[in-house]
Amino acid sequence: MQNSGQPDTDSNSGMPTLPPQAGDGLDATARRVREDLERVEEDMLALRIGAERELVRRVEAEAELATEREKARDLAQQLRQSEISRDMDRTMADRQRQRADRLGRLVKQMHRSLFSGHIPDLILKACLNLTGAKRGLYVTTRGPDKQLIVKAAVGIDGYPNRPPSPFITALCRKVLSDNDAFVCNESEVNCHAAGTPVEPDEHFRNYIVAPAVLLKQLDGIIIAADKDQGEFNEEDVDSLVSVGDQASVAVDNARLNRELQAAYLSTVSVLADAVQAKDPYTQGHCEQVSRLARLTADELKLTGPERDVVCYSALLHDVGKIGVSDGVLNKPGPLLPEERDLVRSHVRVGHDMLNKVAALRAVALIVLHHHEWFDGSGYPDRLSGTDIPMAARIVGVVDAYCAMTTRRSYKDAYSSADAAAELARCAGTQFDPAVVEAFLAIYQTPQARDWDDDENAECGVLPGFRALAAEESASKPSAQTLQS
Repeated sequence: MQNSGQPDTDSNSGMPTLPPQAGDGLDATARRVREDLERVEEDMLALRIGAERELVRRVEAEAELATEREKARDLAQQLRQSEISRDMDRTMADRQRQRADRLGRLVKQMHRSLFSGHIPDLILKACLNLTGAKRGLYVTTRGPDKQLIVKAAVGIDGYPNRPPSPFITALCRKVLSDNDAFVCNESEVNCHAAGTPVEPDEHFRNYIVAPAVLLKQLDGIIIAADKDQGEFNEEDVDSLVSVGDQASVAVDNARLNRELQAAYLSTVSVLADAVQAKDPYTQGHCEQVSRLARLTADELKLTGPERDVVCYSALLHDVGKIGVSDGVLNKPGPLLPEERDLVRSHVRVGHDMLNKVAALRAVALIVLHHHEWFDGSGYPDRLSGTDIPMAARIVGVVDAYCAMTTRRSYKDAYSSADAAAELARCAGTQFDPAVVEAFLAIYQTPQARDWDDDENAECGVLPGFRALAAEESASKPSAQTLQS
């Protein structure tokens, strides 16, 4: 049949039929579209998976970062604590170093005090220095009745020249009873359980009271008061113990030093004993004169070396009586002019004896002049006023008092009051008024009593012995020389 230009129709369905080429093109296009869609879906899936993985990594990174930040904070805190601890350690080390330096200096001073005889003063000052206290007392308990006697004082009026007050006594008795230190700070309640102060100068802001142990024996009590900064603590208690340990060494060395001096003085001691055997009046008299003379020198604020000269001069002032016969010394009636001259010669005899001992030459001069009068009418050289050595003026006053209060073969003993009145009456003629005033201020104090065994309360270092010791020390090689 002739083609009319219209598409062919399916005879069964009546639908037009496409050419074979057109159907194949649509299928290919559809396939390409599907493939493209599948590739897009695959790419989208890959992107979604990648995004999810990235999210997981981000979450994990944030968690790790948070952990690291926490670690950094912990490390920073540890560093801050370490710095604080280091600063505290550094501060503590500085305090310990300063304390050790102070203790070292004080130990040197203690050992140097062997040549000044003021160990109680050095112990007290060391305790105040180490604890930062401004005031204090050193109270000894020696003696048969354990009577409390103030041996050294800093910043508290009236001491050491008077007995301890009821408040100070109560503090000391508490420490003796407890055998332990007692601390009172402002922040503590009932810290005044040991007593209430009455004296105006004993109202302490804070204080520490501790036993002073020397050579493993209780020597007394240390009271340190009014700490400069802060409150007293355990470190302060330890400081007092350290001072006691070091003071024990100084005291032991002082004992050895006294033994050396005793050996050096052995010849003179034999002569002094011989004088006491000749004249019963001198039995104990020289020791009493020595003690009172030392206290008078303290009252007059003499230096350590000057005080030692006074003390030894008083101890040996009558040694020249070895050259005076027993009959004259013990004569019950008035002396003849020749006998009086013989008695007066004891000052030159004593001077000549002592002047032969190098360490006693300063003492020899005082023995020579202790019977000079302030108005120039004494003997042997009729010196007057300040031309008389101060030590001789002191020995003259004390010797006269002890002579008046002692019974002699030719007179009865004066009472203490009558003897004191006689000294006051003769002030300006026979005696130096300033020395009389100083003596009357101390002669009835507890320290004037000779009842204890405290050797430091007697004469200190032998006059001239310092120079000998210094020469000996200078001649010894130093530790550095020995090591090299």
